[in-house]
Amino acid sequence: MTYSHDHQSKHQNTPPPGSRVGVLLFNLGGPETLDDVYPFLLNLFSDPEIFRVPRILQPLIARIVARRRAPTSRSYYSQIGGGSPLRRITNDQALSLEKHLNSGQSGRQYKVAVAMRYAPPRIEEALVALDDFRPDHLLFLPLYPQRSKTTTRSSFIEALDRIAKGFPRLAALPRTVIPAYPVESNYIAALSGTIAEKILEVPEDEGATILFSAHGIPEFMVTKEGDPYQKDTESTCQAAETYLRRQFPHRKLVFSLAYQSRVGPLKWLGPETRSTIVSLADNGTSNLILVPVSFVSDHQETLYEMDILYRDLASTLPLKRFLRAPALNTRADFISGLQILATSALSGEKTSCQDCSCNCGACP
Repeated sequence: MTYSHDHQSKHQNTPPPGSRVGVLLFNLGGPETLDDVYPFLLNLFSDPEIFRVPRILQPLIARIVARRRAPTSRSYYSQIGGGSPLRRITNDQALSLEKHLNSGQSGRQYKVAVAMRYAPPRIEEALVALDDFRPDHLLFLPLYPQRSKTTTRSSFIEALDRIAKGFPRLAALPRTVIPAYPVESNYIAALSGTIAEKILEVPEDEGATILFSAHGIPEFMVTKEGDPYQKDTESTCQAAETYLRRQFPHRKLVFSLAYQSRVGPLKWLGPETRSTIVSLADNGTSNLILVPVSFVSDHQETLYEMDILYRDLASTLPLKRFLRAPALNTRADFISGLQILATSALSGEKTSCQDCSCNCGACP
């Protein structure tokens, strides 16, 4: 799905050889130290796409909620080394992707800049780096495989706002946008590869249950606002299941999807991961493989919720094996897949998610 600032044709919007392409690599970010927890939470709850309160009251309510949540969040981060590794991992992903892109045969030069939504490096820092690079073309590439107003839309809206207000040269450039890639073949192959590694740890004569665990969002965002997140997530899981059944045609595999990280009193997408683990164990599952499907990098949700909370829960249940598929992080097949995704989009190929209701302004 491509879009240029001045609505040029797809052919005109394709950067020619010799062009300089600036890539904005989007992620949410996380607190690197315990002192960073409160600022991170304040930024999070100040986002109207995340925290729905009257706009005039949002600054005050965001400070109150962030202050109340900070002690609990600090206790979580203290158990995974005192902070999130997300910035380091995302920077490594950006450097590796930039190297892959510049090693291609297109003749283009690439600069990849990380734009975190709620923690450094923020979008302004990324835009300064790209402005200094003086690109001829911009590419929006999110590290959210599945679209959501809480991630993709929020990040894109912030980027468009900052570009329009402070970076006139970048605002005038043609732009290619990759909204998401929930069923793109290289992403599915990389994700399935992480699961396959764990399937091979289970004896061939034993079955295995693959439980995809995605970050939840409030249910009303899907049912009333048309958020595409649930549909994209289910599409990813179905594509990975198809891939793995072809790879292991003689293995007894069961697939399931649940949602984690619920907070607040609202009804969230379900079923919930914790209760699903208990239910699967009570109904005869012996070998459980937990898969972080909506997270491409390790952070609190994988290192604390999955590796500590859910592993402790599993130790109390009649499970023979509790395995967690690794996050994609800087896996070579994932980075290579991002490179192919980016170059294909710049060549005018459409992405797999054409019907998008996010209305962020980045795409047609």
